[in-house]
Amino acid sequence: MNKKMFTLIIVIFISFCFIGIVVAQNATHDNSTDHGKTIDNKIPVKNKTIDNKNDSNKSKHNYILAQGSGSDIRFSDGFRGFMLDYSKHPAKAGDEFKRASASKAGNSNTLELAVVECYKLGLSGQIGQIMAEFIQSGSSGSGVGGAVASSHESVGAHSVVRINKNTEAVFNFEVLESVSGNESDYFAYQVSFRSVNDVNKTKNLTNKTNTTNITNATNITNMTFQWDNLTNESFLKDLYDFLLFLGDLLYGAWEPIIETLLNDLLLFIHALEELTKMFGQFMSEIQSLMDALQKLLQMLDALWKELDGILKMFAILLNLIQQIIDLINYILDLIVAIINAIIALIQQILELLLALINFIIDLINQLLALIQAILDFLKAAGSFLINVIENALIIICAFVLITIGAFVYNRIKR
Repeated sequence: MNKKMFTLIIVIFISFCFIGIVVAQNATHDNSTDHGKTIDNKIPVKNKTIDNKNDSNKSKHNYILAQGSGSDIRFSDGFRGFMLDYSKHPAKAGDEFKRASASKAGNSNTLELAVVECYKLGLSGQIGQIMAEFIQSGSSGSGVGGAVASSHESVGAHSVVRINKNTEAVFNFEVLESVSGNESDYFAYQVSFRSVNDVNKTKNLTNKTNTTNITNATNITNMTFQWDNLTNESFLKDLYDFLLFLGDLLYGAWEPIIETLLNDLLLFIHALEELTKMFGQFMSEIQSLMDALQKLLQMLDALWKELDGILKMFAILLNLIQQIIDLINYILDLIVAIINAIIALIQQILELLLALINFIIDLINQLLALIQAILDFLKAAGSFLINVIENALIIICAFVLITIGAFVYNRIKR
């Protein structure tokens, strides 16, 4: 019974061993296949929809199409380009370009070094601004400017650069020339990443794993257990040796898988570092935006205070104008009242003069009638009364004049 149980346990271990060998072979094959692939960090760009007729014409000429507008855009060949001539118009989506050597740019090596240093220093998120500074002035105020100035390397159109201990970047550079000539040419690049474990190391690892697996399988095939002749001591010793052999076999089978997982984990950690740097840059941009918004709000607050003061001054000015208008209306009313009073006074004076004239005329008529009567009386009575009458006339005329003068004086005084 014990022999059957041990036999079953050994069969189960052998089965697991063969399963580990198969898994290790598959994993090693996948690992050797995947190491040659590169991970492109290109940001996907939504292709613009263009007319079918235009597509057929452009594909016929094999032109490269701009997939955006501005000084920093993507192109249909997967490259990212930066505007070289700022005296011309920037490209628009759908503009045609043709590929040329990177040496077409006057300072091509400087621009290539700038792109490489951006990735070395972890400033790939600011590469658009940095490249614009290099293209316009030949340098940059960032750390990339100092790194390029102190470097004497020649990059070339195709370059492989180690970014860190576990990752290499593969750069390709080119110049995209405008077909129409109306738009600026663009200096373009493309980058992909790969693990430092190169293809040769992977092949050696694969060959080593395959050799180990074949040897182990052969050893397993050649192993025989003669249970009938074993004592307890020899059985335990053989079991111990078999378990050690099985442990070594499992370790040899899973070692390349563990190394592959570690390499992938390192790549993932590097990607997380890049993502953290990009997130930090994004947060700094957000902070700059918030500071700018705060300054804008402060400016708007000061402007509002100025506008409030201007509105108060305008209200005071309107109140002053209203008071001036009221004063003018009061003066006009006063002038109208004075004119009306003057007109009434003139009317009264004219009426008084008219009454005085009528009175004088009546008085003169009465005097003339009296004089005529007196003259008639004198003619009848004689001349002795002439002197008396003359004196009486003089007295009467004087009295009349005095009465008129007193009457006029009293009227004027009132």
